[in-house]
Amino acid sequence: MEQISKIMNREILFPTPIYFKMVKDPQKLNKYLFPLIKAWSKKDKSLEKTNAGGGWHSPTDMNYKEEYKPLTDELFNMQHEVFKDYGMEPKPGLGNMWANINYPGAYNKQHMHPNSQWSGVYYVKVPKKSGGLFIEDPRPGPNIILPRRLEGLPRALWRVVIYPATEGQMIMFPAWVPHGVEINESKEKGEKGWRVSVSFNFIQVNEEGKVE
Repeated sequence: MEQISKIMNREILFPTPIYFKMVKDPQKLNKYLFPLIKAWSKKDKSLEKTNAGGGWHSPTDMNYKEEYKPLTDELFNMQHEVFKDYGMEPKPGLGNMWANINYPGAYNKQHMHPNSQWSGVYYVKVPKKSGGLFIEDPRPGPNIILPRRLEGLPRALWRVVIYPATEGQMIMFPAWVPHGVEINESKEKGEKGWRVSVSFNFIQVNEEGKVE
């Protein structure tokens, strides 16, 4: 509870936590990951999910591939911290994981991740102007009646927040949060213009590794 005037108090309810973390050695990890993902994109046809404008979406079994263990280890380390901070028993299970290549002109439509608790993204390669992650207010109310508001509105009250992509950064958020990726407007030629990321879903599991 916060006092905002002599006669009025305020309490903020139902916050939406967004977590950020940089990996220990992003240049080393990304130098290792990029050739693997590039070769995979040449081998397997893109899945048709939220990717639009010609982007590539890998199969969603990336978490079962031993060669990506350096990344999954980083994800589990962060997820343990997230579960602990959020008051959840720290038993995360990595449900699925996949790579994305957004070529210039590609983007990801607004969506959510059903049947998961936490979702997130890790950035492998981010050219300039290749698009940020946008997150929308998950509540239906703000989309029904949009009030006229003064300039300088607190960030926590914005309807849409855009997070610029940063190589080596992981972002995690509740899976029910509507989100998407802006269009890749990079002017770089060839693979220099590729925006490469890895998306994933976590869910709480029991001692046997089964969903709670």
